[in-house]
Amino acid sequence: MTTAPTTALSPARAAAFALAYALLTVVGRLTAIEGQVLSLIWPGSGVALLWLLAESPRHLARVLLPLMAIHGVLVVVVANGVSPVVGFFGALSVTVQTAVIGVLLRRWCPEMLGAGGTASIRSPRTLTMAGAAAAAGCLAGALIGTVGIWVDAADATVMTAVAWFARHVVGVLTVGAVGHLAWEWRTQDIPPRTHEGRRVELAVLWLLSVAATVAVFTQPYPVTFLLIGFAVWSAARFRTFPAALHCLVIGAIALTLSLTGHGPFDRIEDPVVEVLISQLFVVGVLLTGLAVGALGDRVDVLFAAATRAREEAAEQAELLAEMTESMGEGLVVLDPDGRIERSNGASRRLAHRVSPGADDDHALCSLVRLLLEPDVANTDAARAELGVGDVVIPLRSGEEIVLAVSRASLSRGGGRSGTLLVLREVTEHRSGLRPLAGFASTAAHDLRGPLSAIRSWLSLAVDDLEPDSDAMMPLRRAERSAEQMADLIGDLLEHALAESGELRATDVRLAGPDGVLAQTAGLLGPDDVLEVDPDLPAVHADPVAVRQLFGNLVGNAVKYATPGEPATITVRAQRHGARVVVEIEDRGVGVEEEERSLIFQRFHRSGAVRAHFRGTGMGLTICQTIVHRHGGTIECLPRPAGSGSVFRFDLPAAEDPQRI
Repeated sequence: MTTAPTTALSPARAAAFALAYALLTVVGRLTAIEGQVLSLIWPGSGVALLWLLAESPRHLARVLLPLMAIHGVLVVVVANGVSPVVGFFGALSVTVQTAVIGVLLRRWCPEMLGAGGTASIRSPRTLTMAGAAAAAGCLAGALIGTVGIWVDAADATVMTAVAWFARHVVGVLTVGAVGHLAWEWRTQDIPPRTHEGRRVELAVLWLLSVAATVAVFTQPYPVTFLLIGFAVWSAARFRTFPAALHCLVIGAIALTLSLTGHGPFDRIEDPVVEVLISQLFVVGVLLTGLAVGALGDRVDVLFAAATRAREEAAEQAELLAEMTESMGEGLVVLDPDGRIERSNGASRRLAHRVSPGADDDHALCSLVRLLLEPDVANTDAARAELGVGDVVIPLRSGEEIVLAVSRASLSRGGGRSGTLLVLREVTEHRSGLRPLAGFASTAAHDLRGPLSAIRSWLSLAVDDLEPDSDAMMPLRRAERSAEQMADLIGDLLEHALAESGELRATDVRLAGPDGVLAQTAGLLGPDDVLEVDPDLPAVHADPVAVRQLFGNLVGNAVKYATPGEPATITVRAQRHGARVVVEIEDRGVGVEEEERSLIFQRFHRSGAVRAHFRGTGMGLTICQTIVHRHGGTIECLPRPAGSGSVFRFDLPAAEDPQRI
């Protein structure tokens, strides 16, 4: 979270900034060459910028007006030969320069302290943008100052503007940058370097670099480039502020020795050019340290982020391993070549039931082989009570277990994919289906005969009665009850077939003229609309069961349409891995929120539906049974009242959709 100063500086802090600028102004004027207006250095520019950044943006006048006054008075009073005109333009140039840099920093570098953030010059972008802001502001100040010298009828040349620009930009980039880093060091929590040097190394660095700087600038040969190595050393091994302070001290020693007539720069005859070159050296050393430090900080941030990501990934992997180990379903991961990569405890326990006494690897290999290459007699193709994907595994004891097996592809690099096998034991459930479904089928079939006779006798009785007979109404009621009983028996037979009938799974097209949905068109009224995407993915399921599934859902959408309005049904489907997720949406009367979890129960019909629509309450139960036998789930999605209903379910995806 970023923050900007919102309150004005206290009088004590404002006075401290003013005093610091006044002292550095005096120091700067002491470097002026006799007979010339310009000072050779101006460190006060950095203090002026820090003063502005520390002040609230709403109270900038409390900085700029005192700054202009202090500069104008001290320059005229301290400097002999400086006219009031030059003093005024000099004060104006520093004021405008500071304001421009402050405005640009707040716009370009909002992450910096004083500009709206909490950081300093510790990233390559911030360093670049801050340098550009300093150059723009100092250029504006140099133009104003040069105009002032020209107005005063003094000798103003291009070198005058260059010298003015150079001294101020050096002051901003040295005192301002190091001061800003010190501000961050004092107020923020700066993380250490990933491989930070110790204090002993820091002490050795200071001793060697100071000694080397003195040695280089007390001899005439141009070997100043050797000192750049110390800047790189300090910035690479220590945090940015100590490194920048170290570079500033090296530069200050070099500049002091140059101003006192020592070092290789002393051979330059023009003193202004000599100081310009010396200041260029100072800026070069400092910018080298800042650049290396900023890159080091960036590397540390990336390293810390990578470390956190690895730790989080390790925690998630451990959590995932614990979750998979605690699951009741068996999980087996196969690589692209079919070799076992991972498994969980449930899969290993199943494997040891199949191959008792074998080690984990051999037991799992035997189990996977039985699952991927099952005997046809042990699959849903031969045993009616089995669902799609069920496999019967014979045990050595003579018993057998039934595993519901689902597969999903796992994407890998290089265009190859592995396989995830999910194993769920359904032995008890499947073993109870055959006798239960057989009983229901037999009972429903045996009831059809007597019921047909009852309906025939009722029809004859109605035909023999006069229309106004008192017995007509009871007989009509008996006929309607017999019809409802016939519907119920038909639904029981369909449910028995859905629950235990033989499933022969094949790739089935949903859309198109030969698709399953085209075969439901007979359920629509003359004005009803069935909207089907022609690119619906195909499924791998029993064609008869799928036709019954879609027929029930489309028929319900037509039956429960809003009274007086034609039914509008939309069918959508998308492939997700090894499954196809289908949604069937209508705009009918909808399903009440409290009924969504109950409508799949046998014979359940809500009060509102029972009062206005005929039915047995078995249609959605049949749909759920079909979906479950194909290894999926079905649900009624929540919808606003009166906006229709959406049923979502999933089926196995087609194994070879191109061949359909």
